[in-house]
Amino acid sequence: MSAAARARPLRVVVIDDTADLRDLLRLALGRGGYDVVGEAGDGRRGIEVVRELRPDLVLLDLSMPVMDGLEALPSIRRAVPRAKVVVLSGFGATQMSERALAAGADGYVQKGASLDSLLTYVAEVTAGPPAARAPRPLSVVTTPEPTADDTAPVPEADSGATPAPTSAGQVSWWQALSLAPMGILELADEPVFRIVFANTTAQRLLGPTAAPGTPLGFVSGPLATLVAYHRLDADASFEVELDGGSVRATMRRTGWSVLVFLDSTADDVGLLRRAIATTAHEIRGPVAVICGIAEASDWGESDLEPEVRGRLMGSVARQARMLDSITADLLTAAQIQHGTLRLDLRPVRPRQVIESLVHDRYRGDPDLVVEVRIDDDREVQADALRLEQMVGNLLGNALKYARAPFLVHVRGEGERVCIDVVDHGPGVPEDFRGDLFREFTRASGTVATGTGLGLYVVRTLAEAQHASIAYAPGRYGGSVFTISLAAAQEPLLAESPVEGVGGAVEQ
Repeated sequence: MSAAARARPLRVVVIDDTADLRDLLRLALGRGGYDVVGEAGDGRRGIEVVRELRPDLVLLDLSMPVMDGLEALPSIRRAVPRAKVVVLSGFGATQMSERALAAGADGYVQKGASLDSLLTYVAEVTAGPPAARAPRPLSVVTTPEPTADDTAPVPEADSGATPAPTSAGQVSWWQALSLAPMGILELADEPVFRIVFANTTAQRLLGPTAAPGTPLGFVSGPLATLVAYHRLDADASFEVELDGGSVRATMRRTGWSVLVFLDSTADDVGLLRRAIATTAHEIRGPVAVICGIAEASDWGESDLEPEVRGRLMGSVARQARMLDSITADLLTAAQIQHGTLRLDLRPVRPRQVIESLVHDRYRGDPDLVVEVRIDDDREVQADALRLEQMVGNLLGNALKYARAPFLVHVRGEGERVCIDVVDHGPGVPEDFRGDLFREFTRASGTVATGTGLGLYVVRTLAEAQHASIAYAPGRYGGSVFTISLAAAQEPLLAESPVEGVGGAVEQ
C-alpha cells in the first residue's frame, strides 16, 4: 500500500543539521503523502522532538553537532520503539550502514540518492512490520542484487580472483581484507618469501608487481631484507621505505606463513588518503541538496509555488558557497605547500567583511543565527578576501562542532584589532589543543567531520598577514577563537608573497 493510500499519513520527524536539506526533504515527503510534523538540527534536540511528537518515521542524519546520529539513535529507539528510523549519511553504505543498523536503524540512505529513490526506499521500510529485516542500504552507487552464485565456494588465495559475497549482506574474508585501511601482506614462510596475498592498500604501497607468487625481493628489496632479518621473531615492528611512502611494518607469524601489516597513516600518503575521504564526505552534503533541488525543479506548479521556488534557489546559493569554501581551502593548502600563496595587504574594515559574510552565508536559516558585535571600527592591514576566508572557516567550524548562540565580536586591544568567534559548545578537549591548527587534524570521538584543513588555513593566513590566531575556552563554556590584526596606520606591503610557508607547517 502506498503512503498516499493510507487512512492516516505517516507522521515524520527529520533530524539533520543542514536546514536546506530539511526543507527539501519536507517538500519531497509531503509530495509523497507523508506528514512532516517536526524537525531538528542536532541529535539532542532531535530526541526531544521525537519524545514530544511520537512520529511513525524518523529520518536521522549521522554527522551533526552537539550529538551525532549514532549517539541519538538508542534514545530515539527507546522513545518510539515501533517507529521506523532511516539513517541519512554522506558516508558510503559500506562504511557506516552496518554500524547504523546494529545500533537500531531500520534503513540507511546515502546522501546523493535521488528524491524518487528515497521515497521508494522509505515506502519499503515502512511497509513491513516492526521486526522486519532491514532492506539493503540505498547507496548512490547501485549494488548488484545477490544471485545463487553468491554462495559459491571461495577460490584459493593464490588464484588471483576476488570471490563474491558469501550471502546477502555479508562479505567473504578475502573481501574484508581487501577493504582494510592498512596494507595486509601474507608471505609464504620460505627463503624467498613469495607473496600469497596482498590487499588493495598493500598493492598501492608496494607497486603493481605485488602479485601472488612473486618473491618479495622482486617487489621491495628493503622490505624483504627486514622481513628476513626478523623472520625468527614471534613478532616485530620496524619502519621501511616503500614506493608508496614511508610505512610502519608489523610482522606476525601463523602456522605456515608470515603476515605483514603496513600502516601508512602517519605519512603523507596516509594523510592524503584521509583528506580525500573526508573532503568527499564534506562535498556530498551540498551536492545532495543541489541535485535534489534540480530534481524538484521538474515538479509541477502545484508542488512548487513561487515562494517555495525562491526559497529553493536560496538554498542552491548557500550550498554553492559552501562548496566554494571547501575548494578554496583545498586550493589555499596547495598554494601554501608550494610556496605560491600571495596576499594583497591593504587597509580593510572588518565590519564590512564580517557583515557581508554573515548576510550571504547564514541569511534565511533559523538554526544558524550569528550575532555580530562591533566595539572597534578601525581598519586593519589585511587581504579582504583572505580575512573573509579566515572568519568563514572559524564560523563554519563553530557551526559544525558547537552550538548556538554564535557571536562574532570585533574589539580593540591597544594597537591591534581582535576578532573573536564565540560559540557555546563543548569546547576543545585539552589534550587536542596542541594539534588544533595542524594540517589534516580533527579531535577524535565524533562522527562530525571536516576536511581537516580549516583551522590550518586560518593559522597560515594569519601568519602571512602579520596577524595571529589563538584559542581559549569561553568564560561560561564553549570556545573563543581570536584573530588579532594590526590596526591600519601605514601600509605594510602592497603585495606580500608567502614564500616557503609550507616548510613551516609543522609545530
